[in-house]
Amino acid sequence: MARDKAMSVLMCGTFEPNFGRNRQLLRLMESRNITVNVKNYSLWSTNKVADVRHGKIQRVLRGIAVYGQIIVALLGQTLNPQRRPSVVLVPHPCQFDAVVVGAICRIVRVPMVIDYFVSLHETVVDDRNIVSSTSLTAKVLRSVDALSVKLATLILADTPQDVEAFAKETSTPPSKWRTVWVGADTDIYKPTLAASSPEKVVLFYGTYIPLQGIDFIVRASLLLPKEYRVRLIGEGQERPRIEKIIRELNAPIELLDSVSETDLPAEIAQASVCLGIFGTGAKSSRVIPNKVFQCMAMGKAVITADTPAIRNHLGSAVATVPAGDPQALANAIVALLEDDARLHELETGSRKLFLEKFDDNKIAPLLIEALQAASGKVPVSKEAPLTAMAHLRLPLVQRALLLLQPKSILEVGIGQGAFATRLAQWGQYVGVEPDPASGAVAAARLAHFPHAEFRSGGLEQIQPYETFDLVCAFEVLEHIEDDIEALRSWAEHINEFGSLIVSFPAHQKRFGAADIAVGHHRRYDRKDVKKLLDAAELEEVSVYPYGAIGGHMLEFVRNALLRQRSGKVASMSSATSASGRLFQPNTPLVGKLISVVASPMKLLQRPFLHTSVGVGWVVVARRKRGTL
Repeated sequence: MARDKAMSVLMCGTFEPNFGRNRQLLRLMESRNITVNVKNYSLWSTNKVADVRHGKIQRVLRGIAVYGQIIVALLGQTLNPQRRPSVVLVPHPCQFDAVVVGAICRIVRVPMVIDYFVSLHETVVDDRNIVSSTSLTAKVLRSVDALSVKLATLILADTPQDVEAFAKETSTPPSKWRTVWVGADTDIYKPTLAASSPEKVVLFYGTYIPLQGIDFIVRASLLLPKEYRVRLIGEGQERPRIEKIIRELNAPIELLDSVSETDLPAEIAQASVCLGIFGTGAKSSRVIPNKVFQCMAMGKAVITADTPAIRNHLGSAVATVPAGDPQALANAIVALLEDDARLHELETGSRKLFLEKFDDNKIAPLLIEALQAASGKVPVSKEAPLTAMAHLRLPLVQRALLLLQPKSILEVGIGQGAFATRLAQWGQYVGVEPDPASGAVAAARLAHFPHAEFRSGGLEQIQPYETFDLVCAFEVLEHIEDDIEALRSWAEHINEFGSLIVSFPAHQKRFGAADIAVGHHRRYDRKDVKKLLDAAELEEVSVYPYGAIGGHMLEFVRNALLRQRSGKVASMSSATSASGRLFQPNTPLVGKLISVVASPMKLLQRPFLHTSVGVGWVVVARRKRGTL
C-alpha cells in the first residue's frame, strides 16, 4: 500500500508507550500507512496513584522540566514546513499534556486530537477515592478535564456511553467527540487450542481498580462447587484490600501476580470461562473493558455485568448478570459450565461479533476519520457566523442544551441556519424554514452535518407522529398573529419528557421602527410569558432576559437604520421573510469581527440575568404533566 504523504501525525505527550490503548492507536495508524512521529517524555512512574498522593512538589518540578521539553520539541516540529504534522495526537493520560500542547497548537495553528479515555476527576475522586470531592485537587482536576477538551479540535473516547457522559461533564457538544473502540491486538489475542483438562477454571485478570468489582468475584467463589477453580491474575490499588477479604472469608481463590502480555493468552486459553467487570459505579456502566475484547478475540465465553454499554454493543455475544450481585454471578458461572451447548454458543458468538465490529480493520477507519476531520482533509461540520444579537442569546441556549441533553431536535423557522449549525451537533436535527432564499443558505450549511435534515416550508412539513426531545424557535413567535395557537402546534411535537426553547423580543414599550420593519406583531412583557405558556398548556422551566446594555445599544442602532424602511413595508409576511436575511454576516471574517464585538456584551448582560433588564427573553418550558 502506498504511504499517504498527505497525512502525518505527531504523537506527543507524557504517555506510557506500552499501555495497551496507546499501542492500539499507534498500531491502527501504522496499519493505514500514516506517517507517525512519536515524541514521548516520562513524567509519571508506574504507580500513578502514589504519584498523586506523595511527592507533589517533586512532581511539579519534574513537570516544569518535562513540559519545557515538550514545548521545544513541539515548536521544532510545527514551525518546520518539512516536519509540520497534519495533526498532533495526545494519547492517554492526555489532560495535563493537552493543556500545554493545546495552547501551543492554537498558536501555531495545528489541530490537536486527544484520547480522553478517562476523566481525571472521575478516576481520582469518584472511582479511586484518592482525594475528597471538595478538595482543591478535585477542583483542579475538573478544570483541567474541561480545559483539555476545550483546546482540542476533536476528542476520542472508547464507547458512545463515555462520549455522552464526558461531553456532558465538560460542557461540550457530542459532535466534537468520536468513538474509537478499545478492541484487541489480534496478533496476540487469537484462538488458541489449550491442553485438554477436566478442571473448570474461572479466570479474572486485571489491574485491581474499583470499577472491576473484584470483591464480588471473591464472594461469588464461596457459592461455587468445590471443584471449580477461581483464578485472579494481576496487581494494583485494590490488591491488598482483596487479599484481606479473601483471608477473612477463607475464600477458595487462587491468586497470581501479573503475567506478561506474551504469557496472558495461554492463561486465557486454559480458562473455562472468563470474567469481565462487576463494579456498581457509573464508570463501570459505560465501559467495555479491554479484557472483554481480548477474550472475545480468542473465542472465549465471557460473563460480565449487565450495563448499558455491554447491552447495547455486545448483546447476546456475552453472558451478563446484575452488577454487584455475587449470587447471580455464581449462578451464571454454574449454569454456563454445566451446559456445553451454551458454552460453545458463547465462544463462537463472541469471536464472530469481535471480527464483525471490533477487529482492527473495523476500528481503524473510525480513528482515521477523526484524524482526517481534525486536519481538514474531509468536510467537517462548521458553525455558521451569528448576528450580534444571536451571540447574546447563545449562552442561555447553550446552558439549556447542557441541562436538557437532547438526542432529537426540531427547530421552527431556522432562517439561514446559523443557530441550526449549533443545534445539529447534539443529535438528530430537523429544521424547517418557509423563506426559499434563507432556506437555500440553511440547507447548504447543514449539508455536512450527517444527522441533520432541512425541510423547506413550515410546520406542515412535520408529520403529526413526529416528536422530539426538544422543539426550538428563535425570534419566530412575534411574527405570528395567533401566537398561542402557534405555540400549541409546536408543543404537539414535544415527546413525553421533552422540552421547548423559544426566544422573542422583550417589553412592549420598546416596540419601535425595527419591529415594524421586520414584521413583528408584538413584544412580550414578563407577565405575558406566563400567560402565553399557560394558554398553550406548557409549564415554565426558566425565563432569562438577554441583551442588557449591549442589546440596548444594538436596538438603538437598528431602529435608527430601519426607521425609514418601517414606513415602506409591503406586508407583514414579506417583512417576516426578509427578516431572516437582515444583518446576517455573509463572510467568516465579518462573523469573527461580530463575535469580537459581541464578547464584551455577553459579559455585560450577566449581572442582569435574574432581572427583567434586557431586549429579549429566552424561555425554556415543557408540557404540563398529563397533557400528552
